[in-house]
Amino acid sequence: MALKKALVLAVLLLTAGMATAAEESRIYVIKKGDTLWGISERFIKDPFYWPNLWATNPYIRNPHFIYPGQKLRIFPDRIEFVTAETEPAQIVEPAPEVEAPPVVRESITVKAFGGDGYIDSLVSSVGTLVDATDNRIMMGTGDRVFVELTDPGRVAPGDRFTLFHLGERVRHPQTNEYIGYLVSDLGTIQISEIHPQVASAQIIEAHREILRGALLRPYQPPRREVELKEAVAPLAGTLIGSTEKNLALGQNMVAYIDLGSEDGLEAGNLMIISRPRKATEIARQNRGPWAESLELPEIVLGAGVVIETRSRTASLLIVKSVDAINRGDRVHAEMR
Repeated sequence: MALKKALVLAVLLLTAGMATAAEESRIYVIKKGDTLWGISERFIKDPFYWPNLWATNPYIRNPHFIYPGQKLRIFPDRIEFVTAETEPAQIVEPAPEVEAPPVVRESITVKAFGGDGYIDSLVSSVGTLVDATDNRIMMGTGDRVFVELTDPGRVAPGDRFTLFHLGERVRHPQTNEYIGYLVSDLGTIQISEIHPQVASAQIIEAHREILRGALLRPYQPPRREVELKEAVAPLAGTLIGSTEKNLALGQNMVAYIDLGSEDGLEAGNLMIISRPRKATEIARQNRGPWAESLELPEIVLGAGVVIETRSRTASLLIVKSVDAINRGDRVHAEMR
């Protein structure tokens, strides 16, 4: 009996020790120039963890800039803000600031995928894929095809073209105005031989299924990686569509927004995705018509990285979602 009690006690002590070790934390004191994405990358190896932090602290106006002296509790798998009620843990003071040489931040890159597509109001083609060497309906990498060119005299064997599909016209979810056409990149072909009416070509890369009728435009190498960067100006816009017309979007999906290069948006800019928070039914009953004017913190849904810009639109890769994201939700980027 005594042995059994000793074993139970040992197990309890071991379990308690494991729980304590699992919850070990330290306090990091924020210094000038720190960003939440940089801290997330440094301590928990996930630069896109911070939307989880912001979602539980909606009073933070700008989630990727915080103020010096603020304290964060760093766990192996998460980050929490230190409040007056929390017990202090081991403090990890920031390195002392030096004037020279300047501090160089490690770059954070995001992998982009081919075939993400975009929305644009000006879309033109230089040819059409008209047939293949066999009767298959869908074509892919390695297949040989025939294309009809609008100006074959300016094309030579070895030239490459991007294949794309021209989709429907897109309306803005709020204003209902036409924004442009939904364009889906399909892959890349390389011309092998010029014939009197058509040219022979080979599909050297396919992002998705390719059908007869696919259009050609001058070749543009697909973006493989995007380096994360801060916006040069505060920007606010709307999520206007997605690649697959999903009703609800989530992590690793691509969406389109009504901001572009003319607004100062650049590939690599980090965008916060949110939704206005409406007053509850009880609040409306208590406050009457004044409840509609009650300003509440927005619901944070996630974050995305701009992977391609057009003049008035951009493609956004959703890198973190803490709730379902829908067409019409807000996007914004803020500068310090």
